[in-house]
Amino acid sequence: MKLGELAMRLGAELRGNAELEVTGVKGIEEAGPTEVTFVANPKYGGLARKTRAAAVLVEPEFPEIEAATLRLKNPYLAFSRTLGIFYQPPVYAPGIHPTAVIDPTAVIGTGAHIGAYVVIGPGVKLGDDATLLPHVVLYPGVEAGSYFFAHAHAVVRENCVLGDHVTLENGVIIGADGFGFAKNEQGHWRKFRNRDQCGWATGWTCRPTRASTGRRWERPRLATGPRLTI
Repeated sequence: MKLGELAMRLGAELRGNAELEVTGVKGIEEAGPTEVTFVANPKYGGLARKTRAAAVLVEPEFPEIEAATLRLKNPYLAFSRTLGIFYQPPVYAPGIHPTAVIDPTAVIGTGAHIGAYVVIGPGVKLGDDATLLPHVVLYPGVEAGSYFFAHAHAVVRENCVLGDHVTLENGVIIGADGFGFAKNEQGHWRKFRNRDQCGWATGWTCRPTRASTGRRWERPRLATGPRLTI
């Protein structure tokens, strides 16, 4: 991609050669002569003067340097957008791998990709365009909305409810038992069995556990949009 095209897509002011070919992004110390980097913290300004990068994303008032600069108000956000331009995640075609185990009572929406050794339990309901990568396990009664994406080895425990556009990263467990204990008359600790639902709508978090009683609906404070990535 030409540097001028990248500047246009980001809405940045380009100071440098618009015909320069750029092929990717890296950190300011690792970037090479065909890569773009960024400076969002003034303490890294000295590194920008020594970088080998083709161009640096900087704030509008940043001093002139030898490398080309793309100037905009939020260079860190622009770097994130640039990552999205150069890196396209794999596309998973609809279909069910022959090793997947799917209970006959499960309801799966259209366009689903069900990977190798996935296990889908009784009464599970999946919306359209779900992607379940290898070794994902959905316990009985799980419900997930459209565009559910579960990376390898993610687990959703029984009766948990997930909204649309939920992404589970590798090894995440939704609805695991919490850490509730009660002491009996002999002074021994007995574990609570957390039996009720765990629900997720929008936001971001890591390993949610289920409530002892009632439903646990999480809307973490870091949420800013309609997508949940865990």
